[in-house]
Amino acid sequence: MELSGPVAGPFRLISTFFSLTDVGYVAEEYFLSGMAASYRLTGPAGNDGEWATEAGGGAPFTTRLVVYRPIEGYRGTAVVEWLNASSGADTPPIWLLAHRHLTRARIAWIGVSAQYAPIHGGGGMAERDDTWNSVRRPSLKQVDPVRYAELSHPGDAYCYDIYRQAGELVRELVRGTRQVLAAGQSQSAAMLVTYVNAIAPHGSPYDAYLIDGRPGLPASLSGRVGSVALNGGTRVRADSTAPVLTLQTETDVVGFMRSIDSRQPDSDRFRLWELPGAAHVDSYSVGASFTDSGTLTAAELAELMAPRRDPLGADFPEPINSGPQHHYVLQRAIAALSEWVEGGPAPARADRLSVSAGELVLDDHGNALGGVRTPWLDVPLAVLSGLGQEGGGPAIMFGCTRPLPGPTPDNYLGAFRAATDEAVAAGFLLAEDVPEILAMAVANQALSEQGRIPPATHHSSR
Repeated sequence: MELSGPVAGPFRLISTFFSLTDVGYVAEEYFLSGMAASYRLTGPAGNDGEWATEAGGGAPFTTRLVVYRPIEGYRGTAVVEWLNASSGADTPPIWLLAHRHLTRARIAWIGVSAQYAPIHGGGGMAERDDTWNSVRRPSLKQVDPVRYAELSHPGDAYCYDIYRQAGELVRELVRGTRQVLAAGQSQSAAMLVTYVNAIAPHGSPYDAYLIDGRPGLPASLSGRVGSVALNGGTRVRADSTAPVLTLQTETDVVGFMRSIDSRQPDSDRFRLWELPGAAHVDSYSVGASFTDSGTLTAAELAELMAPRRDPLGADFPEPINSGPQHHYVLQRAIAALSEWVEGGPAPARADRLSVSAGELVLDDHGNALGGVRTPWLDVPLAVLSGLGQEGGGPAIMFGCTRPLPGPTPDNYLGAFRAATDEAVAAGFLLAEDVPEILAMAVANQALSEQGRIPPATHHSSR
């Protein structure tokens, strides 16, 4: 392996819009070169995840790593995100959803361009049909052919070993690193399931795995995701030497990603959190996340996270899911996983979403029962769904928001505070997030009483 950098000049990554120096971080890009192995099965790819594999032929590669690290106060934890390739370009959904906790806790973040399409073009879910036009993005070589001229990817059969080698270099990239956490969402989560099941048993630098929004069927060893279907029953192998926490929204369990058949019991190395009222993509991840540096007021955050019908420049039938629980619970998941690696208590055990005949069981309002309970579901102002909207394309991942009729109950804020305290005590929200959560409840109550949804002027063009 050869690491070069930091590479001078601005680099390309769809990320937060605020300056990282404002939160005490530095942003750098490195190029990583070497020989990557592919892998092949030597036995069946069973649903138990205990796949026997062997390394195949090698191929040369040069990829890039993006590093966000604290200028001072680094506490020794690094999150290595498998950058998502679904749009055809690199995107960092884990960073976007959880950067407030990462920067507050002085955690380093490394994004890895592990796959072929974001470097050379093509591929990704955005190529399915024209209904996905709003999420298509150009590759690195298309947007900056000079800067990225030397990048070369041999194909996604080699992506697993490229990601492994990136993890091997984290302690060199960020001095003082004690623990290295692997993380990925959606397509990248499908890759991580396969990595844990088939690659990690050969030796892995990762101390734990955060799998967010996985489909039921993981990626193949050739790197393909969902070429025929996403539903399947493949579990994470029970004998993983490093702990695994999987976080699933409604979309991921019974919606588009169809992972319900891959459910597995918690163990001394595994936790599954299923999150009611949450969607695979929501108004935080495509809106507020880009400007939420920690300096926004609660009223500003409430406006940015309000339901809207036009994310990514699309035109959806209904306002998208505006529940913030994915953002806040994912931050708790990262903290819990880090504590687990350090020898602390394991993350909390959670009930599964209540499902009957393949459908969510709903309360009197229409919100899902079971799963990780949060105040947005237990003291609701709206029906929050992670199930897809009609119309096809990306609308199947955004869920929807339907405000509840009638005035806000007189005891709303008191009940919301009590439900928030219960979620913290249960281990699903961070105490550090509570002041903001409660302030936003006040702001959202005001919006509800005004009977309005803020105009869609703050959406991202991610």
